[in-house]
Amino acid sequence: MTAESVHISSDIPEPTVTRLATYLHVLRSFSERGVLVASSVQLATAAGVNSSILRKDFTHVGANGVRGVGYDVGRLTARIKLALHTDSTHTVALAGAGRLGRALLEHAGFGRGFRIAAMFDADPRLIGTIIDDGGPTVAPLTAIVDVCAGRDAEPIEIGVIATADPDAQTACDAFVEAGVRQLLNVTPTTLRTESDVVVRQVDLALELQVLAFNASRSRGRRTVMGEETVTA
Repeated sequence: MTAESVHISSDIPEPTVTRLATYLHVLRSFSERGVLVASSVQLATAAGVNSSILRKDFTHVGANGVRGVGYDVGRLTARIKLALHTDSTHTVALAGAGRLGRALLEHAGFGRGFRIAAMFDADPRLIGTIIDDGGPTVAPLTAIVDVCAGRDAEPIEIGVIATADPDAQTACDAFVEAGVRQLLNVTPTTLRTESDVVVRQVDLALELQVLAFNASRSRGRRTVMGEETVTA
């Protein structure tokens, strides 16, 4: 399958890219359950978006469902993977081999188009160990520049920062010095970077706060609908 044959847009808006990644997760779960065809309503509900937005997003990957039937799950998965460039393997370096880093290894989907090529940590007890079978040996954080910059044949494309908070900026600076321009930060630390560095921030506490707000708002609406007294 080629980009030409599926008419994938080369200029996909960033919000759409984010939603496409969510759709891919949904499609994988559908496939695991043996679902071969899914409607736009089913996909949109599972992804938490409006079905009209979903259909518009799919135009960027050249996906057209069959009216009254839906989308072929396998074919749609392949198109989105191609659009997100996860049809090939990307090399990732992980800074932080502690509990958060291990959780990422287990649950973040590494192996689905991503391979951990290097791992780093500041804890002397972890340095020199192998966290995942067949994975890289954990190197010290101070080795990020030497290890990442020295991978000419297979350069590091993405750096993931899952360190202790005080080490996050140090790891970020080292990745940038090594030429890594795509960073995923799962620490609550706000990183300072150069203008050409892309940082995706995943703050779990912030996400929980947003969910708590939504839960409180929904509870307030139910109270009003139930004609109960609401006090300030």
